[in-house]
Amino acid sequence: MGRPVALLIVDPDDQSATWLAGILAELAEQLIRTISPDEAMAAFATEGPDVLGVVVGPGSSDADAVALAGRLQEAAPDVAVVLLRQEGQDSGELLRAALRAGVRDVVTALSDPAAVRGACARALELTRALRGLGGAPDRRPAAAADPARAKAGKLITVFSSKGGCGKTFVATNLALALAAHAEVALVDLDLHFGDVAIMLQLFPARTIQDAARASGGGLDPVTMKSFLTRHQSGLWALVAPSEPTVADTISPTAVVTILRALRQRFGYVVVDTPAAFSDQVLAAFDESDAIAMLATLDVPSIKNLKLALRTMESLRYPRDKTCLVINRADSKVGLRLPDVERILDTQIDVTLPSSRAVPLSINKGSPILVEEPKSGVAEAIRRLADQLATAAPGRPARAGRGRSRRSLFQRS
Repeated sequence: MGRPVALLIVDPDDQSATWLAGILAELAEQLIRTISPDEAMAAFATEGPDVLGVVVGPGSSDADAVALAGRLQEAAPDVAVVLLRQEGQDSGELLRAALRAGVRDVVTALSDPAAVRGACARALELTRALRGLGGAPDRRPAAAADPARAKAGKLITVFSSKGGCGKTFVATNLALALAAHAEVALVDLDLHFGDVAIMLQLFPARTIQDAARASGGGLDPVTMKSFLTRHQSGLWALVAPSEPTVADTISPTAVVTILRALRQRFGYVVVDTPAAFSDQVLAAFDESDAIAMLATLDVPSIKNLKLALRTMESLRYPRDKTCLVINRADSKVGLRLPDVERILDTQIDVTLPSSRAVPLSINKGSPILVEEPKSGVAEAIRRLADQLATAAPGRPARAGRGRSRRSLFQRS
């Protein structure tokens, strides 16, 4: 047996702390109640090696919560800090301060115990991975490259940890732009609610579900192409299932088999994804030469991007495998690109402008590169495609900016 795992709950309100202990009991061997930042740090000094996370309840003030997160960030950066606020208290200023202090997530859905527990569980898993307790695989490139993979086409995954960032729009147009370099396959890996078929006005006879069923015996490139639907531009698409209920039948192993077969046949494979680190998405990440990570100029999106980057780091994906993209980067919303780079502590690789032509093209089911090929958005996407096309595998080039402590519960 290893050392017990402890979770600190920081909340001066007894009712709130007891509620939290009840819904978080399954996440740790020991739950320790503290009522103030000083008491929490004293508890951490005693239990430090066992503490995986700190949950700051809604009874604590914003100032206390942020101050505690900052102290923990200095003492142990790998410890997960989750801040719980009442709905309406998550102001942009608070979120920015929380991000700077190292808070891993800010949760306002306090009426949903499952959401609170889920957010805390995800944060704790990252700490496990950082400490080598969760068996996180090493995602760094192997010392010797696989000769077969070296001859295969390049695989680019488009990902955003928050919906509404324009991910599918970027993926479809990126695939079309890459078609200027080589034949391209576009894969819709949003298995529940994928929109690639709608964005391209496709009426497929077969979907990724059919390809997954056939993957058990292996898929050769010729057979793989029979599951694709051809777009009038010459682009080939493997669309999402028509029924969300079948998503869980498509295993990560099937995803890997499908992607490897596609990259043997196509010069480029572009993968659109859901806004979640699912096993299928991680399988695509493992196969990818480059990962384009999208966000927009709003605090929730930037917060999610920062958390996503931490997740990528904890899972040992190299930073030079990712390309950071800010969509609608010229929006006048009170948050500027330098602010974003300061919050993220890294440079943005690519920016895409906003345009009224974008929603028009989406509603028509026609890519912006077809509808408005000379628009600023189309030009920016072509520049992104050129950068990703010419970058070495796994290393996308940069484009222009572009009281005393009390134990509440202990599991036996």
